[in-house]
Amino acid sequence: MPATDAERVVHAFLTRMGPAPADVRKTVDGFLTDDCVWENPGAPVCRGKEEIFALLPADFARLEVRFRHMATAGDTVLAERIESMFRADGTPIALNLKVMAAFDLRAGRIAAWRDYYDHTHLISERPDW
Repeated sequence: MPATDAERVVHAFLTRMGPAPADVRKTVDGFLTDDCVWENPGAPVCRGKEEIFALLPADFARLEVRFRHMATAGDTVLAERIESMFRADGTPIALNLKVMAAFDLRAGRIAAWRDYYDHTHLISERPDW
């Protein structure tokens, strides 16, 4: 599905998280710039990897993602997807969460990551698409 180098970076970032918490941290560390800004609904804005790691649940072990659309404009990738996040013990953090995001890239790494979703619907029995 990725059509550009920037889309391939975002796709790889989101699909390489897991299967253990150390793998998630390694992926975040490898794909984000040191000064990356991460924004999520209802959460404080994270500036830099240290704050991003502090916001991620320590037992976040695996992300499953299904992409609906990706689009690129310059160094920005928009990614519409459904994702499920799981703890190390297999319990869900989020299940079938519809997410839209903008990723700004700089020199092949993610410098800004803005997720948009309804945080009141973190768990859904099934996706609508």
